[in-house]
Amino acid sequence: MLTACGEGGGSGATPPAPPPPTPPAPAASIASFSVAPTALNASGGAVTLIWQTSNTSNYALSVHPSTGVIGLPGGATTVTSLSVMLPGNTGATAVTYIFTLTANGAAGTPPATASTQVTVVAGNSVAVLPGVNWPAQVIYFLMTDRFDNGNTANDNGGPGDDQAAQPQNPMGWYGGDFQGVTDRIDAGYFTQLGATAIWMTPPYLQGAPQPGPAGNNPDGWQQFPYHGYWPWNFDAPDPHFGSIADLQTLVQTAHNNYLAIMLGQIVNDAGYGDPPYVQESNAIVSGQLTLDNSAMALQTFLFHHADPVTGQCEPYAGTYNAMIDCPLDGLPDFNSDNTNVQTMLDQATAGWLTTYGLDAIRLDAAMYVPESFWAQYFAYLKSQNLAPYAIAEIFDGAPDFVGGFTQTSVGFDGAENYPLYYAITQSGLVPNQPPYYGYTNLAAVNYAVQQNLANDAQPYLVVNFIDDQDVPRFTSMLTNNGVMGSDVLAHWQIAEVLSFTLPGIPMIYYGDEAGMAGTWDPYQAVANGTPSDNIRQPMTLFTAAQRQAAGVQGYYIWLQTLAHMRTQQAALATGVYTPLFVPSSSDPNIYVYLRGSGTGSVLVAINATGVSVDLNQLPNAGSGLVVPGMPVGALSSLIGGTSSLSLHACSSNTCLTGTLAPWSAQVVAP
Repeated sequence: MLTACGEGGGSGATPPAPPPPTPPAPAASIASFSVAPTALNASGGAVTLIWQTSNTSNYALSVHPSTGVIGLPGGATTVTSLSVMLPGNTGATAVTYIFTLTANGAAGTPPATASTQVTVVAGNSVAVLPGVNWPAQVIYFLMTDRFDNGNTANDNGGPGDDQAAQPQNPMGWYGGDFQGVTDRIDAGYFTQLGATAIWMTPPYLQGAPQPGPAGNNPDGWQQFPYHGYWPWNFDAPDPHFGSIADLQTLVQTAHNNYLAIMLGQIVNDAGYGDPPYVQESNAIVSGQLTLDNSAMALQTFLFHHADPVTGQCEPYAGTYNAMIDCPLDGLPDFNSDNTNVQTMLDQATAGWLTTYGLDAIRLDAAMYVPESFWAQYFAYLKSQNLAPYAIAEIFDGAPDFVGGFTQTSVGFDGAENYPLYYAITQSGLVPNQPPYYGYTNLAAVNYAVQQNLANDAQPYLVVNFIDDQDVPRFTSMLTNNGVMGSDVLAHWQIAEVLSFTLPGIPMIYYGDEAGMAGTWDPYQAVANGTPSDNIRQPMTLFTAAQRQAAGVQGYYIWLQTLAHMRTQQAALATGVYTPLFVPSSSDPNIYVYLRGSGTGSVLVAINATGVSVDLNQLPNAGSGLVVPGMPVGALSSLIGGTSSLSLHACSSNTCLTGTLAPWSAQVVAP
């Protein structure tokens, strides 16, 4: 056989196959690019950019318009989240900022791009309510998510915060919102009750949910930030609550109905998983940032972090103070000595005040923030011509400690009156309680009042209460400690009379008017295996028919009467407090005191015993209890039913006589 030229292999070996071509590098891709919040009020503020990509080596970010925007890296970056500050908007129309992310991959591959945007609304702010006389107010405190669901369309949140409502989960979002509060204002709910101011929990954009209790949690419920105390952004409302316009409408509607608005504010910490905190923590672990307690570190770190060697939370200024320098409940703790942190928080509060026309603010966890921060905080607000009524949460029963926050060196107008709260609950009204500064009867209450008067710079601006979001409801304290169900209302009525008639501004916690019960916060209730026994149940009994059907209308009527009395009797706002009878350890648990003087005064008489007591039979009463400066004659009952109390002349004075029924409170006036 002939072989063609070139055929065959000479030696007969097969030549090697050429190497396979090198596959091209995969192109960069962007799975998500988002900004939260998507809208800011007119004062501008911080937004957080977050992205997820694949096959990328670094990123570039740009924004249009770019004027006044702070925080974008000047070149390539490898982070996957970033906080950026946007300027305020003084114009007549909204400004939309478009952020573009460029994800760069391997050499020779095309980059990927994506965009997201955020709007800074125009400067259409709400004016404050003029002429609010705070000592004469009655405050209604509500937890927005647990009050009333006026707009079900926002129950699942929105961009950047899309956790669904879980009304079956005691720790979940329920759906209460700004619209629900506005609807109740329009319906006259607060005015009919007698409230003159509404205090609402913080409105900020919230972070991610956290694990629920490991035990007694068969459904694996998580705990969500329905309460508003885990902020991821301090410059815009959470979409679960509603929009900027929704909150402006709420405040304007309140002002149209002569209701002042107080909003919770936070400066101590951010929420769990806050991106800037995570970014800073990762930078420490990777060695990009070095944790020490130097002066430079004070102006570098936005948060406190635990030193792995000493265990101390650094950086800190002055003497180390774990309460101030370390996280509260594990929340990312702001480094309040950092001037950038101060500026961010100062401007955030100023933005809420100016955009929404807030009349008052309540500062959460104020005792965990250094006094130096508060001094500059209030100085900044004053420099912006902002002077809201500001109260501090000081969760402590010591009057001198709480009163210190109202001094000029710190700057608060008032504080939540925890000294009075503890005194009332430990006064004998609730069985089995420890003594309050050695007192186990109503002398505890007198002691707290006298100490408040001595230690508070403005003792008529503290906020009195017997229930709030952090303590067991008073009705449950009574039943949990052996008070018979038929006697609970009478004990509760006495406690509310003390709250409404002693120096300070009375506060109604939502649901008090419906006799709501609850012992634990929702997390503790689930952990205890009693999820329904919590102090943050949703409000449901809004009408008289609903309350009557539930057998709790007596609570509403009592509070309504007290509230209207409070606003009509000037002596209860700033009238001088004069104790007329304070029990010793061996006396019946009777407490009688006067607010004001002369014909404009109000007299309060309380019997916290199970038997009737004749005032003439009290130790050293003689012809009755001496009431200096009061006119002789009959007394008009303001609350407590028909009164047997009367005033008559005795030894060049005026004396009070009469009989007090068991477990009763009488409020009378000339």
